[in-house]
Amino acid sequence: LDDRNERVQRLAQLASRLPPANRTLLRVLCSHLVEVVQRSDINKMTVRNVAIVFSPTLAVPAGVFGLMLAEFDAVFGENSGAGAPAPPEKNGA
Repeated sequence: LDDRNERVQRLAQLASRLPPANRTLLRVLCSHLVEVVQRSDINKMTVRNVAIVFSPTLAVPAGVFGLMLAEFDAVFGENSGAGAPAPPEKNGA
């Protein structure tokens, strides 16, 4: 696929075809990794670095996984956090 928008649309279609539990797990994992990437100025984990580390484990090419992270909202749709578990509360202990 030549066009980036076409690739993102195709990723969204593929993600929507996953069984609900698998799609939720992938969405939550990607959501967490997007937060990691947002702190790349501190942790040096850019989209590229995260994709290189996680793509072999997920059996997804690094470029495809990086695109999935970079275009998280488009791949997982609006309100992509809906149904995701809330992060645990920090109680200072």
